Amino acid sequence: MSVDIKSEYVAIGGTNVLLVSVKGGSAVFGTCSAGHNLQRGDISTLKRIFYIANEPVVVMNCPNNGDKRTDRIMSISPGFGGMPHEISQVFAEALAKINRGESLEMGLREIFMLMPDGVYTVYPSEYYPTDGSGIFFWGAYNVGHEVHGTADYNRTIGMDKTYRPCFLVPCKTLDFYTQKNYNIAKEYVKSAKFDGITFHLSGLHSVLLRGYHNAAACAASDIPFKCAVIERISDPFTMPYAIQQEPQEPQPEGENAEDAKTAEAAAPKAAAIQEGITGFRSASVKLPIDIMPKEMLRILLENRREYKPTQYAPMISKLSVVRRRTVSNNVLPLEVLEKCELMPDCEMIESAFAINSLNEEQLQALLNGDVECNGEVIITPNFYSSIVTACNYLQFHDEKRFIEFAISIMENPELYATHEYIAKRVSRVGNKKIYQYFKSVIASGDPRYEKILVSADRYVKDYDSRH
Repeated sequence: MSVDIKSEYVAIGGTNVLLVSVKGGSAVFGTCSAGHNLQRGDISTLKRIFYIANEPVVVMNCPNNGDKRTDRIMSISPGFGGMPHEISQVFAEALAKINRGESLEMGLREIFMLMPDGVYTVYPSEYYPTDGSGIFFWGAYNVGHEVHGTADYNRTIGMDKTYRPCFLVPCKTLDFYTQKNYNIAKEYVKSAKFDGITFHLSGLHSVLLRGYHNAAACAASDIPFKCAVIERISDPFTMPYAIQQEPQEPQPEGENAEDAKTAEAAAPKAAAIQEGITGFRSASVKLPIDIMPKEMLRILLENRREYKPTQYAPMISKLSVVRRRTVSNNVLPLEVLEKCELMPDCEMIESAFAINSLNEEQLQALLNGDVECNGEVIITPNFYSSIVTACNYLQFHDEKRFIEFAISIMENPELYATHEYIAKRVSRVGNKKIYQYFKSVIASGDPRYEKILVSADRYVKDYDSRH
């Protein structure tokens, strides 16, 4: 059976969104469920797999019976034997095509043929080559751990808002890193239109299909890591909508009946607020049903969100296999690791998507201990959560205001509970004003600075060594 691939642009909110439908795809790579995590005897945890061909690549343990608001425990599968060469070549040729000027829908066509049936959105976006906590992603998943920001429904951002994934998960082991390819990549990324191709996995994280050495080169050279993103549209969303109803008042009888009927016809119909499925969404886009192409809507309704591929049995059998070498002897350049530590993390990105804006009046209200300004909740009714979210938002959008706000918090004894967290956040920014503040904190010996002394001492020593 041949693969039927169709693409179409739809206009949403003044922007054009590229949609691609796949029918008859080979499902060479994708995600599927592997049932409960019975190996650990934990029947409340669901296991999901990102696979390529017969290889289980990424294992995702989803607590609370797969609750979409809970972060995943993720790791590279111990049975992963490496990406098949022929599939790696498909990814390499696709990246070369879109860098030669081909459109995303045509340049990535060979990749679409390898995907499960469904509807996808494809777009260019920048990624941070980290796991979301300042660690370079390649090699960050050797040991299973809870990865912040991998929940499908992010509690900070909210379920009603869209966001763009920006952190990475590898589908190659660090064994493939070479200094030669890294040096080549440092020249390549200076002029490339696209540095990589990603497939959205969960929450703020995507799997990098191609561009590993480019990611390292971009991090070292302070160049944005630009990717072509493939993101599946599958989840329905609901929005309240009004349904016109007939008035329910009792009808009069007798000689006034005719006048009542005339008044009823002239009166506006009562509207009842109902809620139902109004469209389908992915992480970055919400598509109302009425603007979706009919054929794509049919594919969405007829296909399951996930299904077991034909290679499911041999793939699952590899989950119990352990690689001979689980840790590579390859060493990433120190310049890459240091730059990744300073990149935005999950908490900053969550805050950036959760808040539209913060003005000076709102910030002053937070410093005064209020969660409301002009009769409206600024961020959230929880005061300390509001302080933390405001800091993360400012750090992402406005470094100068962030530094001033953070110092004001650390100078306020009533906000003592947030001091340690804020000190760690501000330590990620290299700035002379922060250095002078921390130096004065150390010199003062004031007990009220107890929670920030460790961060202050480390920051001052590091700043002195660099200057």
